[in-house]
Amino acid sequence: MIPPTPAPHRPLRILYHHRTLGDGAEGIHIREMVDALRRLGHEVRLVGPAGESNTQAARQRSRWSRVAAVLPDAAYEVAEIAYNGVARATLGREVRHFNPDIIYDRYNTYSTAAVSIGRAHGIPALIEVNTIAFERQTYEHHRLRMPSLANRYERSICAAASHVFAVSTPLARFLETKRGVETARLTVLPNGANPRTFNPDASRRLPEIAAAAASRIVIGLVGILRPWHGVDMFLQACMELMNRGRDVHVLIVGDGPMEPELRRLVAQARIADRVTFTGRVAHQAVKDCIASMDIAVSARATFYASPMKIVEYMAMGRAVVAPAMENIRDLIDDGRNGLLFEPERTDDLARRLEELIVAPARRIELGHAARRKVEEVLNWDRNARIVETIGRKLATEILQKKV
Repeated sequence: MIPPTPAPHRPLRILYHHRTLGDGAEGIHIREMVDALRRLGHEVRLVGPAGESNTQAARQRSRWSRVAAVLPDAAYEVAEIAYNGVARATLGREVRHFNPDIIYDRYNTYSTAAVSIGRAHGIPALIEVNTIAFERQTYEHHRLRMPSLANRYERSICAAASHVFAVSTPLARFLETKRGVETARLTVLPNGANPRTFNPDASRRLPEIAAAAASRIVIGLVGILRPWHGVDMFLQACMELMNRGRDVHVLIVGDGPMEPELRRLVAQARIADRVTFTGRVAHQAVKDCIASMDIAVSARATFYASPMKIVEYMAMGRAVVAPAMENIRDLIDDGRNGLLFEPERTDDLARRLEELIVAPARRIELGHAARRKVEEVLNWDRNARIVETIGRKLATEILQKKV
């Protein structure tokens, strides 16, 4: 039976598929998009390895994390390819029972299930690309051992998708030039923040920061402490400012493999009283950490990423300093709602920070403008409306061909 054409105001049935454990930024992104689509009135069925309920998700995350930790890289890739059989069977059942208008898939290396089921059942498959095989060759714990095969899969998945959402302008260009995605099937959709959650008026400064920093300017960074996030460069820039006599306190929110090295650096410089490491913080507590900052920093990013922490800084009305990269310019307009520095230049990062240290009114002005941009553009509700518009159009076109 052919369902009725999705009318302009009829809720869509959206089968949302992902292949993550949902325990990091990807989990936040998935939950926020699903919630935003549901706020628009759409019926969303979430399908993934960890399930949707908190208890089930925690149990599945623990199980799969243990398995993944012991698998060699090549075996891990083979398991990823084999998992497509499980995912196709699951999505096939969901299509029969849920009768979706569209399938929305968070892209993962080798994950062909959504586009193949969409094609088999005549349902538009929209894929959201946040990362590419390149990252698995450069940054991930499980490095790609079959990069040529992964790249072929990536091209094939992109070719089969009805529409592709890329989280940044340079990522969209990569998908167009290297993976053959036509411009008409491609939309840049940067990450967002939830301005209701990240609300400066509903947050409080951490008591321990208020006590430790006293009247100092607090410069902070949120993230996993890994080399490619540039936390060491951030700390060096702050130390340079201290050497110039600037009265600053450093707040580092998160944990990771670099923490021991960073702590040694702090101890050697004898500035332990001017640096606070929070350790790992639950996402719901991050807003209070950002509320404790006067200036918020993203020190380094991959060329294609859309750093969620930058948007959350902006939502909290903080003055943001980040590298001058094309993907970051999707989020920050230099001099209007944040400041950009020359990438990999510790001295230029220190220069931009100093501009804000000496100009409190400027910090406030940039923070207010950043908050406005999140309220108007960089939020999950707007992203969901864009997905809704494109998904409805594609579903209508397919159904009209069937009639």
